[in-house]
Amino acid sequence: MQVNRLRGLFVFMVGIFLACAGLAYGQMHPGVHPVPAVIVQVLKAFDNPEGAIFSADGKFVFVSNAAELGADRADGFGWEEGAGYISKLEVQPSGTLTMVNDKLITGLTAPLGMGVLPVSTGKFPAGSIFVCVGSAPLRDNNGQVVKDPKRLQTKLLVFNVDGQILGEIKTGVGSTFEEVTGSPITLINALGFDKSGNVYIADTAFGGDQFDPPVPPKGGLWMIPVDALDALADNQAPTAKVQFIPVPGNPDGVEVSPSDGKIYVNTVGPVAGAPDPAGGGIYGVTMAEFDGGQLPSGALVDSQLGALDGLDFTAGGTMLNTQIKGDVPPRIYVNCPGKPATTLELQPAGAMADLTGPADVAVKQLDDGSHLVVIPELYARDTTPGDDEITVVILPPNFDAACQG
Repeated sequence: MQVNRLRGLFVFMVGIFLACAGLAYGQMHPGVHPVPAVIVQVLKAFDNPEGAIFSADGKFVFVSNAAELGADRADGFGWEEGAGYISKLEVQPSGTLTMVNDKLITGLTAPLGMGVLPVSTGKFPAGSIFVCVGSAPLRDNNGQVVKDPKRLQTKLLVFNVDGQILGEIKTGVGSTFEEVTGSPITLINALGFDKSGNVYIADTAFGGDQFDPPVPPKGGLWMIPVDALDALADNQAPTAKVQFIPVPGNPDGVEVSPSDGKIYVNTVGPVAGAPDPAGGGIYGVTMAEFDGGQLPSGALVDSQLGALDGLDFTAGGTMLNTQIKGDVPPRIYVNCPGKPATTLELQPAGAMADLTGPADVAVKQLDDGSHLVVIPELYARDTTPGDDEITVVILPPNFDAACQG
């Protein structure tokens, strides 16, 4: 991307300085990744930003504003029906973001994780953006709990970079997904594509107990074959069947590794006191293992990390996971391939480095080998919508190489 080659000498020198300083810091503190991230921007313009994604060409960033009801409007956690929206920002040569349209798409309920389709189908061109919407727990515009399960209309909404809606795939009540497990997807939280265009979805399965009758939780990892996308969007039964693996502990983030091709999913259960045998863990499975219908032996990659939310990878296969459990400091974990988690240091330290509910991060490699990372901060239940933050950081070019140390 041409803009990346124009990054100023100042940012480059700061990155080199902090990388060197971080190497020494990491040697003194083994629990910290040797190379820190450089903060380039904190932007306050959002309403509970939960997800971020780069466009396929890296020129734009899209942010999902989940629009939770604040503590002044509701007595408990819940997304407000129809209040969520998608923001569009442009990536500048410095690595900062500027707002293009703060409300590119409006009228959404709980827009959460997003992903970019890498191949074209008959219905959706390559580069189409899929976003998870419609999840429980949800409340009406008066802050009241929604009881009717028919209003649980989770789905994948598909749009292009101009904000044009291209279609949707229903995952809620009455969908193909309910036929597979006997329960609709209740909290469609995150998604990731592999290189072939197969899509993987995490159902966190919170919130079903708000309905009358309750919707049984079936938390786990879904796989939609690329050949099924068009049929599902046309409300037809696909010839290529969707598959499901139950995952304990309320799965949250999901992404496909660019290095080993496995699908990785993390768990967030401890954030709500839900049972999680991994205590905030990370699992890895292959596409072939979906045929078995259960997590294979040895799928657990790391554990006891708190409550994990967002998950993404650098181009070199280094995994990033965000931590949101209240009694553990919010942070981003770094998992070098085959190694346990360390913590990502943010520089400069201080107020700018404080994260409030870091959620679904987006990572994009730049021309110089560095990575631009966008960190939405959910600010759960805050009472001032429109001023929540995303933090933008750069991982220096030697970030992945530090995993070899």
